[in-house]
Amino acid sequence: MLTRRGFFATSSLALVAAGCQSLTKSSCCPAAGCGKVKFRFGMAGYSCHRISVDATLALMKRLDMHYLCIKDFHLPFTATDAQIAEFKQKCADSGVTGYGLGPVYMDKKEKAKEVFEFAKRVGVKTVVGVPFEMRDVNGKKTRVESRSLCEYIDGLCKEFDVRYAIHNHGPDIPYLFPTGEKSWNMVKDLDPRMGLCLDIGHDFRAKANPADSIRRFHTRIYDMHVKNVLFDPVKNRAVPMPRGDMDLWEVVKALVEVGYDGCCSLEYESFPAKGVEPGIKETDIAECVGYFKGLMKAVEG
Repeated sequence: MLTRRGFFATSSLALVAAGCQSLTKSSCCPAAGCGKVKFRFGMAGYSCHRISVDATLALMKRLDMHYLCIKDFHLPFTATDAQIAEFKQKCADSGVTGYGLGPVYMDKKEKAKEVFEFAKRVGVKTVVGVPFEMRDVNGKKTRVESRSLCEYIDGLCKEFDVRYAIHNHGPDIPYLFPTGEKSWNMVKDLDPRMGLCLDIGHDFRAKANPADSIRRFHTRIYDMHVKNVLFDPVKNRAVPMPRGDMDLWEVVKALVEVGYDGCCSLEYESFPAKGVEPGIKETDIAECVGYFKGLMKAVEG
């Protein structure tokens, strides 16, 4: 269980680390005073998929986080209007705004339409999704990114005036948007509301430079999953942000450079063995939050 003392100790170390990094990293803009942070820092629902919505909101309140990308295990897509209202009231009581849905894996037009209708009922303007179709690849049924479904979703974006952000994976899932560039190539000629949820960890694992991806694709980036990892093209090896192989300082500077004003949601994917309480690594999450907030503060000088 994360204690108040433990959280502030971790956060203080993270802020110091961010300040040191801001002074030592070379860059195309000054280490401090790079510009104003326009983006919001939030929580990807998957980080809390092993705990209840009440526990998730309590954790976010302790960490002073105010934006949540909603997953169906916290608010089922079959929820009634009364259940949606109850969920939104719980969020409001904790100072949290549910800003989007997903990621949602979808391979049918009916599923896509259902999710967009649900987004309208919940009142969010972003759906994070993974559009795929099943194909035979080397004799094995495989999820493969679907152009035809994207063309259908293009129409849903126009009908509902909702953005659709494709979540990229990594090199271990090569047929399902392994990089931000693959997502970009899929949407660049479609409705402007079709865009990316750039997962910088998976992008990095695929040997892309997430800071460069932000600069190249920022006009279509509508959501982001932020994290740090140890580089491994085969396995997703999540670690607290200060101890990963990715240069997050360069990522934050790139976000400021392009004026990104969406949400950067922490997706922390390392969990205790099942059955071990409390089900998530709260201290690791707190360290990530403190470190990233430190980078946000440092970049503004």
